[in-house]
Amino acid sequence: MSSSDSVLPRTLLIFGMCVPLALLLGYLLATPTDTTSVLFVGAVFLSLLLPIFLLWHHLMVAFCWNAALVVFLLPGQPSLGVVVAAASFFLAFINHIMRRDRRFLSAPSLTRPLLFVAVIVIITITLTGGIGGRALGTEAWGAKRYLGLFGAVVGYFALTSQRIPRHQANLFTALFFLSGITAILSDLAYAAGPSFYFLFAVFPSEMAYLQAVSQSSMVRITGMAFAAGSVIYYMLLRFGLRGVLDLSKIWRLVIFTLLVGSSMFGGYRSSVILILILTLTLFFLEGLYRQYYLIFLVGFVLLTGVFLWGFADRLPLSVQRSISFLPIDVNPVAKNDALGSLEWRLDMWKIVVKDVPQYLFLGKGYTFSGTDFFLTEEAVKRGMYQAYESTLISGNYHSGFLTLIIPFGIFGTLGFVWFCWAALKALMRNYQYGDPELQTTNRFLLGYFITRLIFFLVFYGQFDMDFMIFTGIVGFSVSLNGGICQPEPAPAPMTYGVRSLPQAQAA
Repeated sequence: MSSSDSVLPRTLLIFGMCVPLALLLGYLLATPTDTTSVLFVGAVFLSLLLPIFLLWHHLMVAFCWNAALVVFLLPGQPSLGVVVAAASFFLAFINHIMRRDRRFLSAPSLTRPLLFVAVIVIITITLTGGIGGRALGTEAWGAKRYLGLFGAVVGYFALTSQRIPRHQANLFTALFFLSGITAILSDLAYAAGPSFYFLFAVFPSEMAYLQAVSQSSMVRITGMAFAAGSVIYYMLLRFGLRGVLDLSKIWRLVIFTLLVGSSMFGGYRSSVILILILTLTLFFLEGLYRQYYLIFLVGFVLLTGVFLWGFADRLPLSVQRSISFLPIDVNPVAKNDALGSLEWRLDMWKIVVKDVPQYLFLGKGYTFSGTDFFLTEEAVKRGMYQAYESTLISGNYHSGFLTLIIPFGIFGTLGFVWFCWAALKALMRNYQYGDPELQTTNRFLLGYFITRLIFFLVFYGQFDMDFMIFTGIVGFSVSLNGGICQPEPAPAPMTYGVRSLPQAQAA
């Protein structure tokens, strides 16, 4: 039989499989509202992407970790970062079983507190009535917040499943932070009109919520704030604060200043506070206070203060809201809106603090009644309840400490403190003893972790979301450095026979 005769049956078999599949996909794509059709089409496309995922799953975890993307095929539309991290961890675990030489990076000082926190969460779920799930049609809600915590733990192990190759360090760091630019696509989809609303199946609609409900006098663009922040973080990681302030490359400082201004269009005071804390942290970590940079930074701050003092009331209202915490005059509309959100938080905290002793040993958990939440929200809209009443039910207390100790009690809090202490030690060691070429990156990761921890404890935090930020930072550092770096051991003294060389010379 000739080679052409053997190829013909194989070709017919391929066509016999592909043509019916293509016809079936075409039919299912014509009925996109059917759930089964969507799931089947998604499964087919995922199977086609499987070889790519097997090869690049670690890189995909780095990209998706901070990306503003959701998986609309799954109940509750979870973050793509959680889903990809879970799939990557599964592949890495199977690979470890099949090939013993493919081990996870060793960092037991971090693994223990992470597993301890996971155990506390599981015990809390078991003793407080289960996990719930609005997307699953149950009356109890809260499953998505638990998913965020488990995703943070699993994501850490996915990141540390293998070391980032040295020649790809810049690529991984760029993808890890710059993927946050995707947040602005939600705002662009809303601004483009209803014809583009289908994009919200991929990009979270929550990013465009404030833009949708904003009054014409003050439009808050959340996606722009997050996107600008991600580029700011990458610039500080890539060049360091010293490199950004380098006057010989003034374009860096110009771009940095424009990005800081863009981050204020979200109307979040937190955006400005985060940048200020991070800048001060890096300022001290880089030792710039001992050089002329201190004079330069003071002068820059004074010039900025003079500008805001004279022109703050002419800036867009969303920008004025972002800087309303500063001692400058801003429009009363922006000032009152910011003060209003602060007042109801303070009122809520006065009530919530009284519940801490009740949940000190066994936390409340995240599960809550969807019916109670819906009825309370309706009562708030009608002016029958205070603005924070629905927040009391959902458990989003706008305080990192309260969103930790009330849901998981003192044991969950101790587990988080244990993890933070181990993470700070690991980040410090990687900064001190890591590859000199990675020093700027390791310094930023240490400063960024410190910044997020200060902000979480003092200003604003939500444990189920911020925990993924913390595990992502330290997991990326471990993967980048191949574990936790240790100081090089002191060289042993040269020996001469059974005596050391100095002893032999003296003899």
